Amino acid sequence: MKTKFFPIIAAVCFAWANCFGDDITTIDGQKYEGVTDISVKPDGIVFSLNPKDGIGMEKVPFSNLPDDLKKKYNYDPFEEGLFIARNNKPVNLKKDMAFSLADLEAAKKKAASEHKMIGFIMVKDEFFAPGSPMEQGSIEALAHFYLAFHNGLVLVFVRHENELDKVPASVKKGFAGPEEGGFAPNMAVVTSDCSQFICEIPYGGQHSNGQIREQIFRQKIAEIKKFAGEK
Repeated sequence: MKTKFFPIIAAVCFAWANCFGDDITTIDGQKYEGVTDISVKPDGIVFSLNPKDGIGMEKVPFSNLPDDLKKKYNYDPFEEGLFIARNNKPVNLKKDMAFSLADLEAAKKKAASEHKMIGFIMVKDEFFAPGSPMEQGSIEALAHFYLAFHNGLVLVFVRHENELDKVPASVKKGFAGPEEGGFAPNMAVVTSDCSQFICEIPYGGQHSNGQIREQIFRQKIAEIKKFAGEK
């Protein structure tokens, strides 16, 4: 009878690695030594600490992790945004939370440097107020758009009142697409140089709420990832 050594060796190596753990240094300089039992959540990582640091659980949001650790733990900015939105905490919406159309060149530069696409969101001045992302209403929808996409895309607010005719041709294609339905906010996603239209992301119809929008957002995120060559 043959003895199976490889599973035993693998188990021993895993136990050894789990015993000594990893070291993690956050963006703000906090150092965690001997990190074990790491659990990845949509908005961060949860882990145990080595007994010498005191037994307990700690959570670090992805926003406080450097890029190499985000990559290591498969950070998905869209999943993070959808997860946070699902908590339905009010967002105090302000015009400076995204680029303005007047600052489009700066938005394009940021998108190119971060290898991101640009999301142009059609807004009205009246939308800038506290909104709960999972509820009905245009203000609430803008809160949902913002939370779901602001980390995965570079966002530009386009004023419905006087800027719709000033956007690039690729953006007009999204704003006037078959899914738009006459409701705002909605979004047109284009390449970082604004040369190519990728998809439109609609409001979701007269009875739109967070559950309806999340289904739409997930479909569109899949299109964005497919265009970017992601799985």
